[in-house]
Amino acid sequence: MTVVIITITIIIIIIIIITIIIITITITIIIIIIITITIFITITIIIIVIIIITITIIITIIIIIIITIIIIIITIIIIIIPIIISIVVIDGDDNDDDDRDG
Repeated sequence: MTVVIITITIIIIIIIIITIIIITITITIIIIIIITITIFITITIIIIVIIIITITIIITIIIIIIITIIIIIITIIIIIIPIIISIVVIDGDDNDDDDRDG
């Protein structure tokens, strides 16, 4: 009778140990899966943020280039138009002077 009790307790202890091992293995697998998922999510978020930052930097550089081109064109127009007007006026004055002299 005692042998049966000892074997039953040994079987119960083995079953408990096996279940504890299985539980710890599943818990570690779940933890590993959660850690890899969070690492993947953070890596994708970092990549998305880097892409957004580079896109905004490129857009701001393009906007700055466009604004500088517009400013250069406006300054060229502001500088050239009075010169053209003065040339036309000078030509007109010369012609008028020539007419008056003649």
